[in-house]
Amino acid sequence: MSLEAKCMTCRKEYRLEASDPYYPKLKMNLTKLYICKSCSTAMKEEAISSTGLNPGMLDPKGHDKLVP
Repeated sequence: MSLEAKCMTCRKEYRLEASDPYYPKLKMNLTKLYICKSCSTAMKEEAISSTGLNPGMLDPKGHDKLVP
């Protein structure tokens, strides 16, 4: 089973499969926001270059602290 989602940044339509990390959040209505992988990567790189901070240095164990 899959879900349709629109990236809130680039406005492209995407089909999310059950294996996608966003799938359960959207399925259970925990969030209505979706950011595609390419936009997410671009935003992450922009944040790293503008702040000089690497997320790996802030959270060396790799915990996901993103709150939808």
